Amino acid sequence: MLADYADEELFDEAQIGMLRDAVGPEDLLAMLSELPPAAANSLAAIAEALAASDVVQARRSAHILKGCAGTFGAARLAAIACEIELELPAIEAMRQRMPALIEALDRTTAALRRVAGVTSEDGCEP
Repeated sequence: MLADYADEELFDEAQIGMLRDAVGPEDLLAMLSELPPAAANSLAAIAEALAASDVVQARRSAHILKGCAGTFGAARLAAIACEIELELPAIEAMRQRMPALIEALDRTTAALRRVAGVTSEDGCEP
């Protein structure tokens, strides 16, 4: 059964707080602006692997997305990527998670735009 991530927090506030303490607010905003394009690239790689029925590459790309999202505190995005990487047994199940992954990226990107001033001009469109 596929997990429902509607109640999963979009961001891990503790992780973001740790990053803010480590690099300062200004650098944190700059770092967070890099998340949407990097995540969109990983999402595209997952979609490409799924289209080719390449489970191994889909898992690798999901692993990259999980790490990137987790590092920057994008909890929901990281959780869905983790599910694709580690829990889903077959291509079809992975394909069924893509809408949730896309929605999580869209919501994450929208939230970052509100908070950090990230815009579509930065190449952040998924």
